[in-house]
Amino acid sequence: MRTDIDGNGGGGSQDWGTLPRPNRRLTELAQETARCARPLLPSPELFMGLEISAAGELRLLWWRHQDLGLVAEISASPAGYCPEDSDEGALQDVATALLVYLSGRWPSPPAGLGVITDGTGVAFAPDHPAPSAPGWLERQASGQSQLLTIVPLDPTGPCALLCGATMATRLH
Repeated sequence: MRTDIDGNGGGGSQDWGTLPRPNRRLTELAQETARCARPLLPSPELFMGLEISAAGELRLLWWRHQDLGLVAEISASPAGYCPEDSDEGALQDVATALLVYLSGRWPSPPAGLGVITDGTGVAFAPDHPAPSAPGWLERQASGQSQLLTIVPLDPTGPCALLCGATMATRLH
């Protein structure tokens, strides 16, 4: 997949893998997203998916790392977000900002775009951008699709199965 991921909004189209220079805004949003996700990950066995639809609805998904089983899922449009001074509301706000910014790196944004976080790092799969899609986790775990990190995931945390040998590529 080719896309403008250099953060300047034009002309810098390149193959996925490395950025020509760090994208500070993307990194800041990803770090804040991971930080805001921590209180909503009550167990070290869980990790989250954050996905935005073309209509602007945000989905929060929780999975168990042992069997990649879905534990919980909630969705909301911006009008239905929790108060921003709550843990969930803070995550909804920053995750939306991250995903809107990330979608702007695509020439034609996908219908659903998301990232995963373990509360430490943030990663996404440009070739299969919607973590809620059937088989998404299995494609990552089997190496059929490669995750790209914005901020490194914990290599011994709940995403270790997803980021083992296939997590060789880091955006910056």
